[in-house]
Amino acid sequence: MTRILVVLDPNDDKHLALERSKELPPDSDLEIHVALFIQHENADAISQIFKERSDWLDEQVRPYIDEGYRVSTEVVPFSNLYESVILSALKLGADFVLKPMRQHSLFSTMLRTSTDWNLIRHCPVPLLLVSPLESTHGKPVLAAVDVCGGDDNHDDLNCIVLSQAQRIARVLGSDCAVVNAYRTAMPAMAVGTIDAMPLPSSREITLERKAAIQSLDTSAIAENQIYVEEGAASTTINQVARSLNAGLIVIGTIGRQGLSGSLIGNTAESVIEGTSIDVLIVKLPKPDE
Repeated sequence: MTRILVVLDPNDDKHLALERSKELPPDSDLEIHVALFIQHENADAISQIFKERSDWLDEQVRPYIDEGYRVSTEVVPFSNLYESVILSALKLGADFVLKPMRQHSLFSTMLRTSTDWNLIRHCPVPLLLVSPLESTHGKPVLAAVDVCGGDDNHDDLNCIVLSQAQRIARVLGSDCAVVNAYRTAMPAMAVGTIDAMPLPSSREITLERKAAIQSLDTSAIAENQIYVEEGAASTTINQVARSLNAGLIVIGTIGRQGLSGSLIGNTAESVIEGTSIDVLIVKLPKPDE
């Protein structure tokens, strides 16, 4: 059974994350747990609004239950939203967390780290940030991979990205494509000479990286479904997604920590700030999983 934790935003007229769960038919092996997180200041305040919020939440999910979906609900008080979402996901044993995407201006993201960014970095469960896109059914799924990570962790993460993208594409009745971005390095200069060492051509880089991508995947993605493009990763990923009219980007992250992560941000975070479609973020499982 696939367990999904849906984070509901009471301020949304249309519950994007809950609506996206309907991309799966009600007779699928699916359990939807809808959580409404309410900020609390003291126990008395929580007790006054808890039943009211619970009744409201039950009203929101009743149409889904009537259609045959297995849905449970929970009102969760929190002081730190992203930590509470992670704890609820672990308690549920969720396979996915679905949450409405929240995009921010450059200025606001410099001043504070958003809940989405913290979930990208810390949530151990695959996280689907849901856009206002009406439906992803039948739209291509784009897997973003990094084949020059230089270590086994990146290779393993690439395999997870591809596996999840292909699995979702089958469910949505759509195609799966792969994108990889690269930046051209400056030529290295030999000491005592004025000649630069030759760099591989764009065609050589493309062929090399397509071969590397195909070697990751046992189901052999067709070469015409692989896009190797020069440019910044986040910009390239979003450009290819738009050109394909994709409905979903699947991307992996190791989750940069510390000051560099706060100021620079990960590729996944940059992709989210520039996209208009859903983004699924996946990570490597922990060693004990």
